[in-house]
Amino acid sequence: MYIVSHVFKPVSMQELQQVEQKHSIRLPLAYQRWMQQYGEGTYSGWMNVQRPDSEVLKPFVEYDLWEHTDETPINQQQLQECVCIGTSVDGDFLAVHAQVEGLIWLPRHDEQITLWPCGDQSFAEMLDQIYCGYYQKEEPFRPAYYEPWNEKRKYTFYHYTGKENGLSMKELAGLCQSQFSWDLVIEDEYTCKLFRASIGGYVRFNYAYGREIALFFEEAEVQQETEDQKKKVQETLDIRKIRQFLLAHYCAEVKQRTE
Repeated sequence: MYIVSHVFKPVSMQELQQVEQKHSIRLPLAYQRWMQQYGEGTYSGWMNVQRPDSEVLKPFVEYDLWEHTDETPINQQQLQECVCIGTSVDGDFLAVHAQVEGLIWLPRHDEQITLWPCGDQSFAEMLDQIYCGYYQKEEPFRPAYYEPWNEKRKYTFYHYTGKENGLSMKELAGLCQSQFSWDLVIEDEYTCKLFRASIGGYVRFNYAYGREIALFFEEAEVQQETEDQKKKVQETLDIRKIRQFLLAHYCAEVKQRTE
């Protein structure tokens, strides 16, 4: 699995144990190991792995969003007792309950709640199983990658007008691939992502929209010339070079934010 950034914010064992004691639940061991090693983040672009949250599902008790039968892992009132540990980018919830063994999947666009076993798998393997089973995929998303969340994460969006000048976005992505050295390339008909460890992020070309390009990165603050700071200087230079490349190829900066 490719790790986008090595700036982790791990969750302590003590914090996880406190959640277990407070809600009388057992968090999957694989999930606990994951959180202690990597912390919160996004897995393979589709699943947000998060701290245990006992509040997020409580409001849904008042609404008939999901079907509840004798075969359903939980009833409607038990929703308020669930502890959410992740959400998909489509708005699906992944949760656990004290009286249920396994992972509870509450989909946004489906009335059927499903239960997924934990077993002896790694947490990534559990997520891959859900991805293939629920989304009806023959294979899990590959190559797998994890994007840890931290306060240094920044992103800049660009509006692309190269098509009017005879350069398609796909052609620009190809130029960008050849111009720089990349650690991982993920490309399909909808998007292209170019990952580089030195910037702690990647460039995303949105083929589906055709106008949007985004640069995700971690920008270091340089104060003195130690060995570590020299490395950070190089990281900043790499980000600057990528920016200059985009600006020189019909990309107009729209906004920059810190997460």
